[in-house]
Amino acid sequence: MHYIGIVLAALAMFALGAVWFSPVMFVKAWMREAGMDPNQKPDGKAMGRMFGITFVLLLVAAFVLDDFISNWSAGEGFWHGLWVGLMGGLLVAAATGINFLFEKRSLKHFLINAGYDVVGFCLMGMILSLL
Repeated sequence: MHYIGIVLAALAMFALGAVWFSPVMFVKAWMREAGMDPNQKPDGKAMGRMFGITFVLLLVAAFVLDDFISNWSAGEGFWHGLWVGLMGGLLVAAATGINFLFEKRSLKHFLINAGYDVVGFCLMGMILSLL
């Protein structure tokens, strides 16, 4: 296990989320598609708990991805990490897509969320493969 790499990969995907779901990128469209009120002030305590749990889940995802890169897939290096990350991201996106179908959510909402997963897992795979 590459514990430093796991933490760095989780931090990188967390940082990606801060940009992805910000005014710089997709927050307005994401909130509209999710049916959220952009004028509603978030509860600071609830947001802190949500971000904390999100980071723990990203650590779990990075741990599993690192194990897969290191022990279950043939290959090494940057391109191998990118490929395994892409496959992991597509797997998560497919599972998310099934949920979105049954929840009758919009294609745009799915693409924003799935795009974050695919790009984030690619980022994590690259970081893990380099450490």
